[in-house]
Amino acid sequence: MRVLDWSHFMEGALLDRSVKEGTAMTVGVFDGVHRGHQALIGKIVQRAPGCIPTVITFRQNPKKVLRSGEYRGDIVGLDRKMVIFEALGVELVILIDFSGDFSKLDGRDFIGFLKSRGRLNFLAVGSNFRCGYGLDTGVPEIKKLNPETEVVPPVMEGGIPVSSSRIREAVFSGDLDKAALLLGRKVEIDLAGLSPRPKPGGLFYEARSHYRILPPPGRYTVIFYEFPKSGGMETEVLVEGGGVFIPSLNQADRIEFRKGPASKGRFLKPDLEKAAKP
Repeated sequence: MRVLDWSHFMEGALLDRSVKEGTAMTVGVFDGVHRGHQALIGKIVQRAPGCIPTVITFRQNPKKVLRSGEYRGDIVGLDRKMVIFEALGVELVILIDFSGDFSKLDGRDFIGFLKSRGRLNFLAVGSNFRCGYGLDTGVPEIKKLNPETEVVPPVMEGGIPVSSSRIREAVFSGDLDKAALLLGRKVEIDLAGLSPRPKPGGLFYEARSHYRILPPPGRYTVIFYEFPKSGGMETEVLVEGGGVFIPSLNQADRIEFRKGPASKGRFLKPDLEKAAKP
């Protein structure tokens, strides 16, 4: 999968004569890459091989840039998001560094750039999608600008659209089964790039301060994925103090929740529970 910065995209990186195909694009934050996002991505992947399945997304969630004090954290980090994109069949990701200047871009100009710089053949958007300064451009305007636009209805669960906010609330409340249902996969904490603090018997990862969302404090059964290995092993971890204590001295890439909380009682080994406290 190729990853391209917006600046290089604007310089005409996709206008090279060696790139013969047009693109099938979808645009969004894709926080968590949940089932609703997967429906959008499925539409562009269906257009291959005649079109390059392309996701346009942000290096950082715009809410984190605009209101960092209120932002509650990423469901998954950027690197993990890229892995999921590729597994879904995405061939190209264009990353936007959200800034004050970009936020002032008119939505019509944005769609125009997708067409002129991105060789846009097909665009998939959600029914409530809007873009541009002040969200000035919605689906009716986009369809006029680009007739080859498909409006993808929301994926429903329990009579309510699947959304990143629903997933966050489910994780925060400890309903990991519900969160997994909305995601379409097990809930995980992406620990890639975090520098853990050594504790007796393991490592403590300050997840919340790095904008990773966490379930309520407690002991959880997880699959521990060690960096850089691809396989995982089952263990138990303790969520406490804005972070995760993992009873292993090996660097973690991520943990995937199997069930939990495992218990409201003490950790399996009391000394590990004590070590986990920041």
